[in-house]
Amino acid sequence: MALGVSSDGKYVVTTHEDGALVLWDVERKKREVLSNEANIYSAYFIEGGDAFLWQDQDDVVHVQRVDGEVIEEFEHFPTYGHVMDSTFSDYLASDIDWNIFHGYWDDMQPVMQDGISPSFKGSGKILKITLSEQGRKFVSAGLGDRESPGVDEVPAVAPERRFSNYTGVTLWDLDTFQPIAMLPGNSFKVDATISPDGQWVASGDENTLGFFWNTQSPEERHDMASYNYGIFIEGLPDGLPEEDYRDDSELIDVPRKEKPDEHGIYRPLATPTTIAINFINGSEEFLRIGYSQYRKDGTSQTYAGLFEAGNPWPQAYLDLGTDPFPSINNYSRNLSIDSAPDANLLVTGHAFGGGITVYRYDPEERTLAKAWVGR
Repeated sequence: MALGVSSDGKYVVTTHEDGALVLWDVERKKREVLSNEANIYSAYFIEGGDAFLWQDQDDVVHVQRVDGEVIEEFEHFPTYGHVMDSTFSDYLASDIDWNIFHGYWDDMQPVMQDGISPSFKGSGKILKITLSEQGRKFVSAGLGDRESPGVDEVPAVAPERRFSNYTGVTLWDLDTFQPIAMLPGNSFKVDATISPDGQWVASGDENTLGFFWNTQSPEERHDMASYNYGIFIEGLPDGLPEEDYRDDSELIDVPRKEKPDEHGIYRPLATPTTIAINFINGSEEFLRIGYSQYRKDGTSQTYAGLFEAGNPWPQAYLDLGTDPFPSINNYSRNLSIDSAPDANLLVTGHAFGGGITVYRYDPEERTLAKAWVGR
């Protein structure tokens, strides 16, 4: 249900639907079950070291190293996703209503607390939080807003409000814990991430919309190209042929099924419907991983679109394979996909069963290969 990858790509920690907490040694291709009483949404690897987070079913959060050393333990509310910085001083966690709090015990303060809807209960999706320690920013994303007010118009902490203004893609300051900007445009369930250097935010949603922003000018939204149609050109007069409203000049071929459907159409295998966005090559390239439904007739395929930061055009389509089928078949499992950008590593859970698949990305060849299937 959730996993985290160490920055060097050597370890993966996972929490599972049955309560198991598992530590995976990627180099030695071994695993160890550390607990059978873990919060299923609590696996998280802290940047830059060998320490990770998890929470037990008594609501105690554990900060510990891969050798078993416990750095810190504290009681907290049941987390639906949490993160911690490499100094162990800044801890952020989301609750079931998509409220975000900083700190714990007597020092816990609300960061985003402005309604109980949308929430995990209504959407079936985790409010994703991604840190950029280098850029001193973080991003949250849950349910997208096509339009939204500005952060200077509505406060992020307003417990009396019922419907939140902040559950879309939001950029935050990691030092002040104040919102920098709402980043509207997406609709329905949305995933977003921030580049390790804090310069770029990229998003994608279940409505096939994808955008990116430079964090120095968050008011400027940039479209990601549709895989099949390119980029919509705004400002043109009405009445032109449909193709004139689209720029498809730099599209690449989308992998398609070998056989046509009943309408004679060779359906594309890569879908821009997004379940996860992950940087895979430092802050230079990221993957847009689409929702893909498993089909018993064997026609399922899973591809990720490769993008350059700041470039709207897909650069390649990378095959994730279907044996085993990766955990991209359910929006409640968007925490079960993670990457180590500096190690060029992507890890997913399995759609069925409790294993992981480790992929290595070759930035020279722009290929993705399975390095290990752990079960």
